Amino acid sequence: YARRHREQLVLKPNRGYGGAGVHLGAHREQGEWEALLEEALARADDPEQSWVVQAAASLPVAEFPVVGADGRVHEEPFFVVHGFAPTDGGLGTLCRVSQKAVVNVAQRGGMAAVLVGHPPPELRSPRRPRVGGPGAEARLRRRIEDLRALDGTIGLLGWDEETYLPGAARAGRGAQTAVVESLRHRLLVDDDLGDLVEEVSPRAPAGSRLAAELEHLRRVRRLALALPEDLVRAFAAARSRALSAWEAARAERAFGVFAPGFSDLLALVRERAGCLRCSEDLYDGLLEEHEPGLRRGRLEPLLATLGSRLAPLSRERAGRHPDADAGGVPPGRYGPTRQERFCRRLLGDLGFDFTRGRLDRSTHPFTLLAGDGDVRLTVRFLPASPLPGLFATLHEAGHGLYDQGFAPELRGTLLAEGAGMGIHESQSRLWENHVGRSLPFWEHYLPELRRLFPASLGGATPEGVWRQVNRVRPGVQRVAADEATYDLHILLRFRLEVALLGGDLAVGDLPAAWADESQELLGVRPADDREGCLQDVHWSLGAFGYFPSYTLGNLAAAQLMEAFLAAQPGFWGDVGRGDTSALLGWLRRHVHRHGHRRSADELLAAATGRPLDPEAFLRRLGGGSPWGEP
Repeated sequence: YARRHREQLVLKPNRGYGGAGVHLGAHREQGEWEALLEEALARADDPEQSWVVQAAASLPVAEFPVVGADGRVHEEPFFVVHGFAPTDGGLGTLCRVSQKAVVNVAQRGGMAAVLVGHPPPELRSPRRPRVGGPGAEARLRRRIEDLRALDGTIGLLGWDEETYLPGAARAGRGAQTAVVESLRHRLLVDDDLGDLVEEVSPRAPAGSRLAAELEHLRRVRRLALALPEDLVRAFAAARSRALSAWEAARAERAFGVFAPGFSDLLALVRERAGCLRCSEDLYDGLLEEHEPGLRRGRLEPLLATLGSRLAPLSRERAGRHPDADAGGVPPGRYGPTRQERFCRRLLGDLGFDFTRGRLDRSTHPFTLLAGDGDVRLTVRFLPASPLPGLFATLHEAGHGLYDQGFAPELRGTLLAEGAGMGIHESQSRLWENHVGRSLPFWEHYLPELRRLFPASLGGATPEGVWRQVNRVRPGVQRVAADEATYDLHILLRFRLEVALLGGDLAVGDLPAAWADESQELLGVRPADDREGCLQDVHWSLGAFGYFPSYTLGNLAAAQLMEAFLAAQPGFWGDVGRGDTSALLGWLRRHVHRHGHRRSADELLAAATGRPLDPEAFLRRLGGGSPWGEP
């Protein structure tokens, strides 16, 4: 730990004096730090010569007046330490200052006078209540309810912003979101909440639901404590401005419209990454928000290896079946209203409960869990083809079914959420790809779709659509990508966001870098910025570190589906009759009901007998379909 977290630590003699021998890790090169640690370890057993490691405090710097030798007064910067000292008259305030980061009298430091302003008598301050006692768990539960209510409110503000908010209300919405985000942050960092957690923890049996919830709350609170409130507010406001600019830039197909707002947001993303740092790699802090425990050192080799296997596979598969669109869904006129009617029916067939959810339209499809009985899906419909809207519906259905499937005893708790975004994406990708791209699915649903669009779909056949939706065809769009090339799109975004975060790629150079990466990985270049770096909403929301969740989801989906089919070999016959209830029931038992009570690794191991493994996914792409390769 000490080797990896040099910049956050201080190394010093246990029996030192006057600040001598104190080493600030941030002021030492890694090689020097390693040598000092070896010296300290060599003396670990000597009580007179042992060393200690402490956390380094970030000290404020203030200007102080200094009287020079000539009697003139000028100002110089000093490090400042404030503290409290017990005195005969009560609790006193002290201040020590130094021009060195090691604030010690022997290191040219000294005491400074403290001016104490007395508050006016009419000023009232809230008294901190006593935490302990039998009511601690009830008070903690109320705090958790408040936290979940704020989470839902923040989500609803974002949902409204992407669906029905008038354009002129954008600036005001950013301010509203910033205020609510700030309230949530204050609740999480409040000392009383921390005391309540520690008061209740001894009463939570190991392995219990309460113990799991408290551990999750500690993690969420730890992330919040790392972020100053002014950064939370600034980030929320900048995110709203960037989203508005992204939508305008897409309409104009011009990255320059988005670039200024994105530059501002990216600066705050970097600042957040520094605050959330959990290793020497800035990216890890952002990855932790979406995939608890995952680090870039484990993720990057996985993505690189997958990319090296998918690139030749996609090139080889792309040359097959040049007539794959024969009998498929042709371009035509597909009214969005009729498309939506079909997709609502499809959602109901899959098991989505409309008494606890709804479907709307947005620029970029997404799913929102606003509360235990409030799951909102959004999709978009293109008039030239029903396929994008249909597959978006299947994708968001996976998210929505997961959010509606938590065990009843988890409702009202912090465990009523997914076990990480990789598992969440496994649900969406499972329904979208494993079910929606299957031949039995189209044998059942093409006749229904044809009844809505008889003029356009008269020549379509289930086999023809099945071949069409499974054709490997490298393109510029991620959401429309086939399974063999989809993860190459994720690798592209991963590389670019790591470069943006680290400052190796300037915002103004992003469109060209995107086109070059697309050419290298997929063999295609976008025609304009909308087809390129403006196609996804994620960066306009500051969601760096999210894209890898899609690849993790693809791998987990294949693994889960393989385990399910081993237990339910007759499932595809059910799908041909429009019945997918066996799959939903299996996912409810093995994934959904557990919420965040189990980690992603624990869920996969329990459901499939092994941790995350890309081989099931690669077997599927290699022709492992139970009804043959399209």
